[in-house]
Amino acid sequence: MDIQTFLQIVSIIIVPACSGIIVFLSWHNNRKTEQLKILQERLNEKKHEAYAAAVSMFYNILKDSRANRKTNFQKQMDAMTDIKRDIFMYGSDEVFRAFNSWLLHSMKQEEEQSDQFEAFLNFVLEIRKDLCGGDTSITAKDILVNLTQNEEDAKKLMGNAHRC
Repeated sequence: MDIQTFLQIVSIIIVPACSGIIVFLSWHNNRKTEQLKILQERLNEKKHEAYAAAVSMFYNILKDSRANRKTNFQKQMDAMTDIKRDIFMYGSDEVFRAFNSWLLHSMKQEEEQSDQFEAFLNFVLEIRKDLCGGDTSITAKDILVNLTQNEEDAKKLMGNAHRC
């Protein structure tokens, strides 16, 4: 067999076979990448739902207290159990720890209410950081202004909180 014949065989058989292998590997890699993207999107949806539920619960309690409505304690406890589960499963480590800190502070009856509120503000800020890719320009004072709708009240609350 001469070199010309050998090169023809190589170009007819080996080059297309190698090209086929490369195409297959590229397709396989793209498929895996798409599967990872879909999984990440599902995780982000669950995370957003968990965060929204936690913050919504607080805002619902705030609405009820402003309207002088009684809140259903058992319903809140059931919702809190679901929120705990979802934040454990889907929340970032920082949000999970901030949430636990808020829960621990809220259980201490002898603790200053400003410390409990500060722990909640830290929890909300950690949520914002997680949702914004690790950075947010929102501060605890901004959240207080949003909650109170009054800058003077927010300043008073800031004065009562140690580290906000």
